[in-house]
Amino acid sequence: MTTSTQTAKAATVTSPDLRRLVASECASLSGSAVSTVALPTLAVLELHASTTQIAALAFLGQLPNAVVALPAGALSDRYAKRPQMIAADLTAAAGLATIPAAAFAGVLGIGQLYAVAVVLGITKIVHDAAAISYLPILVEPHLLQRANSRLGAASSVADSAGSNAGAALVGAVGAARSLLADVLSYLLSALLVWRIRTPEPVAAPPPGGRRTLARDIGEGLRYVAGQPTIRTVIAALSTLSFGLAVMNTYWAYHLLVPA
Repeated sequence: MTTSTQTAKAATVTSPDLRRLVASECASLSGSAVSTVALPTLAVLELHASTTQIAALAFLGQLPNAVVALPAGALSDRYAKRPQMIAADLTAAAGLATIPAAAFAGVLGIGQLYAVAVVLGITKIVHDAAAISYLPILVEPHLLQRANSRLGAASSVADSAGSNAGAALVGAVGAARSLLADVLSYLLSALLVWRIRTPEPVAAPPPGGRRTLARDIGEGLRYVAGQPTIRTVIAALSTLSFGLAVMNTYWAYHLLVPA
């Protein structure tokens, strides 16, 4: 491999648009990690939520993963991905901003936390589905693995840093005010995605004319079912997500409520 070829590949992996996408994902993840700490803390310490209410909050936050994931994946294949990411970030920011506003006004209730948890879950699924589909547009196929590795490493660091920052913010300014950090992270994520200038290719019309969303979802499921490696990865991730959901249901109540 020549030096010029190596330089060209490196430039592709570190392109400004790819850096913007990675920075967008890091901003969104770090802010979401703050909310992961702040929302249950707010429910337990400020609203004195019961065990059932905390379980419902955790359940509603995870519900979009089961309901929205398949349609979101199909929509990311049908329509432009950048507008979906931007719209998801702005919707999440708007929904989350209602919590500190209601808390400052003294009208915050557990029902509002339920609604915001559902909104955040839906917007996260839509954003993530579009971002995963958008990455191959920014890099050449032979560099996709390196780009995914870079994105995954940066996201892991951002998630960990956000959790630590969330705990510190909740202790310093309170759970409601700390959510403003997540609002800003969503706005920053939307701005970074908006600044991406790589054009998206126009999706080719499917053979046989326009198909229904249900048919696209069915084809995706059949493809996954026929791929042993993908089936194994999905089973492992599903098991992990289930375990984390169970843990998140209990940790807030049992760690925050004094014995």
